[in-house]
Amino acid sequence: MYYPKFIYENLPYAYFLVCAYLLAFYDTWPVFFSAGLLYCAGCITLVTRSEYRRVDRRKDIENKAVDKKRLPEWLYEYLPYGYFAVAMVIVLKTNSSALKFIAFCLMILALRNLLFRINNRRKAKSLF
Repeated sequence: MYYPKFIYENLPYAYFLVCAYLLAFYDTWPVFFSAGLLYCAGCITLVTRSEYRRVDRRKDIENKAVDKKRLPEWLYEYLPYGYFAVAMVIVLKTNSSALKFIAFCLMILALRNLLFRINNRRKAKSLF
């Protein structure tokens, strides 16, 4: 089954919008669970697409000695989305100014990580 490119490319963001709508206007556990599932579906879709579309050269981690300070790859891929999810829940469900500041910092950290990741996964410009 094929979708038009416009729908296919924007589907994860539609998941995020519906998730935000559910969290903003409803306060029941089934809605929280549904919003969480939609958010996870959007994250999985974006990470899978990113992995498939990578044009940079991946290092052969399996053949090298494992660095103790390195995060597992699945955690590394999903960490910015986790930061953003925690920040959004804090913003939508609390009234504390200090917590909202922490949420803002988490959003900036998530955005920074995602932008660096997008930039680093592009093919480097060559002179030829």
